[in-house]
Amino acid sequence: MMIIAIFIYFFLLLLIGMYANKKTGKTPEDYFLAKRSFGSVVLFFTIAATNFSAFTFLGFAGKAYTSGFGQYGIMAFGTGMMAIMFYVIGKKVWVLGRKKGYLTPAELIGERFSSPSLRLLFMLVMVVYTIPYLAIQAIGAGYILQYIFPEISMKFGAVLVTIVIAFYVMAGGMRASGWTDVLQGVIMVIAMVMAFIFVAHGLGGFEVATQNAYEANPSLFSRPGNGFFTPQIWLSFMLLWIFCDPMFPQIFSRFYTAKSEKSLRVSMIFYPIIVSFLFLFPVIIGIWANAAPIEILPGNEDAVLPLMVKNFAPYPIFGFVMLGALAALMSTADSQLLAISSMISHDIPLVKRRKIIATKVIILLFSIFSIAFVIFGYDATMGIMGTLVKTTFSGLIVLCPITLAVLYWKRVTKWGCIAGIISGETVVFLYNFLPLPTYGFLPGIIAFLFTTVVLMIISLFTKPQPKEFLEEYFKVFEEN
Repeated sequence: MMIIAIFIYFFLLLLIGMYANKKTGKTPEDYFLAKRSFGSVVLFFTIAATNFSAFTFLGFAGKAYTSGFGQYGIMAFGTGMMAIMFYVIGKKVWVLGRKKGYLTPAELIGERFSSPSLRLLFMLVMVVYTIPYLAIQAIGAGYILQYIFPEISMKFGAVLVTIVIAFYVMAGGMRASGWTDVLQGVIMVIAMVMAFIFVAHGLGGFEVATQNAYEANPSLFSRPGNGFFTPQIWLSFMLLWIFCDPMFPQIFSRFYTAKSEKSLRVSMIFYPIIVSFLFLFPVIIGIWANAAPIEILPGNEDAVLPLMVKNFAPYPIFGFVMLGALAALMSTADSQLLAISSMISHDIPLVKRRKIIATKVIILLFSIFSIAFVIFGYDATMGIMGTLVKTTFSGLIVLCPITLAVLYWKRVTKWGCIAGIISGETVVFLYNFLPLPTYGFLPGIIAFLFTTVVLMIISLFTKPQPKEFLEEYFKVFEEN
C-alpha cells in the first residue's frame, strides 16, 4: 500500500514539473524566477516549504529529545525574528530585482559596485556552503524511505529521491519548484499535526505523556535542558536563524519571485504564526520519547520522530507522516538545486548563451555530486543539526552583514565587502581545524562579528562610491 502511495506522490511531482515546463517561457527570468509571478499563497508555501527540511522532521525532534524545550524557544523566537529579517532584506531585494532585472543573489551584490570579482566571490560562498545542506536532504530521504521499507538501503532511497527531484526541477524550473512546494507544504502540515495527535493518543493522552516525560527527565522542561543551552549557545542559535536563513540562496531567490510588495508582506506576516505553531509538535514528541518504551541508540537521535510515530500511531498514519517528512526535504532540495545551478550558469562569465540549458546540465551534475556525498562523505555520528551548524550555517551567516550593508549603508565599499567575506570565511575555516577559543558561542557567530568589524573598517578607509551614483541607487527604494 505504501509503495502505491509513494508512487502516486512521485508521479504527481513529475506531472507538476511537466505542466510547469509547458507554462515556462524560454527566458532566464521565466525559468529562474517564474517571471516574478508568485502571489501570497504560493509565495508563503514556497518560502515555508523551502525552509522546512529534513531537519524539521528528523533533526528537530532528535535535538529536543536530548536538550528539551529550550530547542523550541530558539526556534520559535528565531522564526519570528527571521520573518522580520526576511522582510527587511526581501523587500529591497524585490524592488531592485524588479527595477534592474536581477536574477540571482550574487548579481545584486556585485552590481552595487559593478564588481565581477565580488559577485563571483559571493556566489562561490553561497554554492560551496549550500552543497552540504543539499546532500543532507538526500541523506534524509534515504533514511525516511528506509524507515518505511526496511528492506532497502539508505543509499538506494537517497539516489531514487534525488533522481525524481532533478527531473521535475530540470523540467519546470522555478514554477515547478514553487507549485510542488504548495502540494508538499500542505502534506507536511497535515502530517505534522497528525503525528502529534496520534502519538499523544498512543501514549495515553497529552497530559499523561507529558507527566511521564517530566518524571523521566524534568531538566528538559527548562531552558538549560541537559546543560546544552547555555546563554551563549541560546543566543548563538537565535542569531544563526535570524541572520543566516535569509542568506540561503533558495530563500534569497524567493524574494525575487513575489508578484507584488503586498505578496511579500502577507507571506511574512503568516510565516512566523504558522511555522512557530508547527515547530511545537516535533519538540513535544521528542521530549515525550524520554519516557516512551522505545530504544534510541546514542548517535541515532534523528530517528526519534519516525520511531515514535511508528510505535504509537496506526501504520497508515506512520506512512503518511513519513510522506510529509519526504515532502519537507524534497521541497528544500529542489529549491537548493535550482538556486545554486542558476547562480553558476548566470554569475560565471563563461556561460553567456543558452543559460537555461546550462542550468539544467548543472542541476544534473549537482544531483550526481549529492549522490556521491551520500555514498562516500556523510558522517552519521554528527547528526543533521551538527552537520549543518558546522558547515552551512557558519559559512552563510558571513554574507548577511555584506547584504545588509549593500542594501542600507551608503558608505560601504567593494573592498570592505570583499575583505569582510574573506576574513569571515577564514575564521570559519580556522575554527574547523584549530582548537580556537569560542567563549561559549558557536564559531559562526564569531565569524559574523569578525566580518562586520572588518567590513566597516575597510569601507571607512577606502574610497566611497560617487555621491551621484548613491543618490540614484537609493532613489529606487524611495520611489517604492
